[in-house]
Parts: sequence; C-alpha cells; structure tokens
Amino acid sequence: MNIELRHLRYFIAVAEELHFGRAATRLNISQPPLSQQIQLLEQEIGARLLARTNRSVQLTAAGQQFLLDARQIMLNVTKAAEKAARLHRGDEGELRIGFTSSAPFITAVSDALFNFRQRFPAVHVQMQEI
Repeated sequence: MNIELRHLRYFIAVAEELHFGRAATRLNISQPPLSQQIQLLEQEIGARLLARTNRSVQLTAAGQQFLLDARQIMLNVTKAAEKAARLHRGDEGELRIGFTSSAPFITAVSDALFNFRQRFPAVHVQMQEI
C-alpha cells in the first residue's frame, strides 16, 4: 500500500466538511486534485469511503471507520514528532551520573540536580555510585 499522510489529511478534511469544495478551500488546494487524490486513496484501500451524489457527500461505513483510524494516525504522527523534538532539545530523555560517596562537592551536586529536575522534569536522572 502506498498511502501518504497527505491522503489522510485530505480525507479527514472531506469527511469533516462533507463537501469537496469547502475541504479544498480549507486545505488551500483546488477541488479537482482533491477529488482525484480521494479516488486514488479509495482505489489503494479497495473500499468506497465516501458516498457521493450531485448534492451531498456522506461517509460509508468503511469511511466512518477509516476516519477514526486516520485521526488516530495523525495524532500519533504529531505526538512522535513532538517527542523527537523534545528529545533533541534535551527536554526529555535520560541522564546518567556516576558518583563517589566521598565526593567533596556533594552539596553542590545535590543543588545542581535539584535545579536540573525543576527545569527538566521529563528527564529521568539515574545515579550510580562508582
């Protein structure tokens, strides 16, 4: 299967608007390419997602389920991108620290760790005596 995220975005817009013209406006594309992409999506899936007449667009049973799944996929993609960005920035992840119990700067280290945890609560700090 060759379904791209844009196909999901397009389908979600049409399913929410129940109108190709309004969906195209919302997506900032023209209506004919939107219709073509939805038809390609339906061919790729092998199911009619939309029941079209001259006056209306309705979701089929397959379309209703696909809408739920497409929304979940888009949400998961957004969450994955946000998590990757947080990890890249260092806002989330893991920090491993080795220490000796006789370290002369234990108070300074404790203060620094406290401040670090306040600033980066999603970073797991693991300390191990060496």
